Amino acid sequence: MLTLVIAALTVTTVGVASPASAATASTSRANSALQSVIPGAWRKAIPDARATRLISGKSSTSAYRQGIWVSRFHAAKPARLLRHTMAHEFGHHIAFFYGSQAIYGAAPTGFPQGVTSVETWADCVAAALSGVDKHGTNVRKHCSRAGLRWTKAWLKKGPAAHPRTDAAIHW
Repeated sequence: MLTLVIAALTVTTVGVASPASAATASTSRANSALQSVIPGAWRKAIPDARATRLISGKSSTSAYRQGIWVSRFHAAKPARLLRHTMAHEFGHHIAFFYGSQAIYGAAPTGFPQGVTSVETWADCVAAALSGVDKHGTNVRKHCSRAGLRWTKAWLKKGPAAHPRTDAAIHW
C-alpha cells in the first residue's frame, strides 16, 4: 500500500513599507489624534494646524502657517500621549492666531503664568484638552492650577469669543 503525503506550504509575504508610506501613516495617526482631542470649532478656526511632516528626533515642533512637524519619537507613543503632544502643538497654533503677539508664540493676554511663557501655555492647552498632565522637558514653568483653570475657561469660550491677533504679528 502506497500512502501519498502532500505537505502544504504556507507562504507569508511580508511587505516592507517605504519610508514615504511609513511617514504618511504616522502623520495620519497624528492627525487622527489631533481630531480626537481638539474641539471642532478650534480645528475649523485654524485649519492649517495639522501634522504636515514626520521628522527625526524627540521633539515635535510647530511653525506659523506651516503646520505641525511630528517627531518619530512622539508618533510612536501610545494614543493618549500622542493626543497630548498634538494638543500641545495645537496650543502653539492657538497662540500664533490668538496670542498677545508679544513674542513668537506668546500666550493670549491674561494668561496667569505670563504671555511669554510659550511652552507653559502649550502645556496648559495640552492638559486642558487631553486630560494628561505630562510636561515636556523644555518646559521651565509647569502649568499651574491657576494656569490650567484659566486655560480651560478661555478655550471653552471657543475661537469666536476671542479676537484674532495674527494680523498684528511683528516678530
